[in-house]
Amino acid sequence: MGDLIEPNLHPILVHFAYALSVTAVASYLIAAFAPVDRWRQTLRPAADWMLAFGAIAIVLTIVAGFQAYYTVDHDAPSHAAMTTHRNWAVPSGLAIVALAIWRWTGRARAASGIFVAGLAAAALALTVTAWWGGKIVYGYGLGVKSLPQVTGDGHDHDHGGSKATEDHSADAMQETARATQDHDDTDGHHDTSTTTHDNSDGHHNGDLDPALAVPDAGSPASIADAFNQALRAGDEATLRELFATDVLIAEGGGAERSFEEYAGHHMQADMAYTGAVSFALQDRLEIADGDMATVISQFEVTGAYRDEAVHQRSMETMVLVRDNGEWRIKHIHWSSSPITDDHEH
Repeated sequence: MGDLIEPNLHPILVHFAYALSVTAVASYLIAAFAPVDRWRQTLRPAADWMLAFGAIAIVLTIVAGFQAYYTVDHDAPSHAAMTTHRNWAVPSGLAIVALAIWRWTGRARAASGIFVAGLAAAALALTVTAWWGGKIVYGYGLGVKSLPQVTGDGHDHDHGGSKATEDHSADAMQETARATQDHDDTDGHHDTSTTTHDNSDGHHNGDLDPALAVPDAGSPASIADAFNQALRAGDEATLRELFATDVLIAEGGGAERSFEEYAGHHMQADMAYTGAVSFALQDRLEIADGDMATVISQFEVTGAYRDEAVHQRSMETMVLVRDNGEWRIKHIHWSSSPITDDHEH
């Protein structure tokens, strides 16, 4: 539906599916124990109709949910959350649909205790599904396009983080996915409130491996280190000096095309994240050709951010151009992936 409803109809349909199903359960329970016969006679058919409409809404919601699952930009942590949400949604939803069909064929009789108990259990599972749905929006920023940029005093949003960013479309750097959601006042590209940016994409330098040579002063690699150090220190003035005027910063499936845009979106979340976790430089490749250079750095990110353990591998690709004899950052791209016991490469 274009820009009318983003990212799709799933967020609208899910409310009908959940509300009708849970209300139907409540109506069946009240009808079963109601002391007044008139209440029972009224609530039973009402519950039947609510369950029927709820089942229809569930089918439509599942269809829209799969469309969202395969189209919404996401990173590794949010992908895992989406999968959990899906794994709760499909069984619980289909269970309610099956119970609705069973009930509709025998609606002339009062609902049995087995039926009501089964429906209550399915509705409870649907509640877990709903919780995970809220988690992927408010915890990971999925489907969130933007939030108003907050200025002035009075709003103390806290920066959040995501986790490792898989190389999905545009390598949503983990932090961006969540940052888009919990971004602090500066409201960043991540969580939309630069607060939930889980820079776990390790794009922020941090602790250099002693085995790696210290780059020469003024070299492209030294500019990469200076950027990461300034980000970690929250030094906005230094960051501004390091960027080219037309810098392009890509992360989280999107891009910021100037320092001002970056400062108004992800930067504050990036600063918060880099100050909370540790970045160990594992490998670096510098490719220079005339007045253009590319620095590719690989980090291992460890620590904890927003009460969540962080352990991932992050790749930072930085393109620099030489302007009046000094290197300036023209482009940055971050991506990351979690490091697990069975995934150490």
